[in-house]
Amino acid sequence: MSKKLMSAVLMSVGIGFAGAAWAAGGTSDLPASVAEKKDFGCGAKGQKACPMQGWMKSVMQSATTSGDGAKIAEALKYVAARPPKGMDKWAAISNEGIEKAKKGDIDGAKASCKACHDLYKTKYKETLRDAPF
Repeated sequence: MSKKLMSAVLMSVGIGFAGAAWAAGGTSDLPASVAEKKDFGCGAKGQKACPMQGWMKSVMQSATTSGDGAKIAEALKYVAARPPKGMDKWAAISNEGIEKAKKGDIDGAKASCKACHDLYKTKYKETLRDAPF
């Protein structure tokens, strides 16, 4: 059997196993684009805000808009104390932002927010969107 044919056969078998796992109720073997998306009942247009989303809009957005380093540091302290499981850099990124905010480096503090969002926002929204914050 040629390498090309063998590769095609193995790929078909792999897809078959993934499909069987999905049919049995498990989606861990499938890419997120294939797995069913959970309806959280919050956060989408026309729905109430999800817990963290509401907190971010009311507390963090207010703090960063004010440009008050102490307010930003306090908000980031709250965030740093609540790292979700598996998001190992969450607290460290927040703590860096706290230090920058305390020194009056508002842009640096906001950059830590962006770093955390870039790293975790999608994963958080897909898995923990409705979790208490």
